[in-house]
Amino acid sequence: MYRFSGGNMSKKTTDELLKIIEQEKHLDTFFKDNSEEFEDTTLSGELARLLKIYGLTKSAVIRDSLLDKTYAYQIFDGKRVNPSRGRLLAICLAAGITLHETQRILRLGHVEQLHPRNIRDCVIIYSINHHISVQKTNEVLYDMGRELLV
Repeated sequence: MYRFSGGNMSKKTTDELLKIIEQEKHLDTFFKDNSEEFEDTTLSGELARLLKIYGLTKSAVIRDSLLDKTYAYQIFDGKRVNPSRGRLLAICLAAGITLHETQRILRLGHVEQLHPRNIRDCVIIYSINHHISVQKTNEVLYDMGRELLV
């Protein structure tokens, strides 16, 4: 079931897990046999990891995100459950992380990931890929008559 690449075991693909759960007769067996496949990362944990990787501070990202400081610190500290998609995107843009990392933050935040067939999302994807600020992104969204990030 595992694929070997350079001597390292890799996780099953999502499609592989879907096939297994479709065929599995007992849920407890599925969980037991696939226990290493599940994420246990939290949104705040992933944000902390990204800050460390990029050498960023919470205060700098919060400043550049244009979010209310108290609210943003609560997101970073895991005290704010279910932050809005726009607020998470503002944090991601302010941190200058990749699109892949942004999609992971959105998934961990339990909100819809960015989709290139959505015009507003295209603007945000472009901004992420070209390291455009939250302020400039909001200006483009405003000019297009789309919902602002914050």
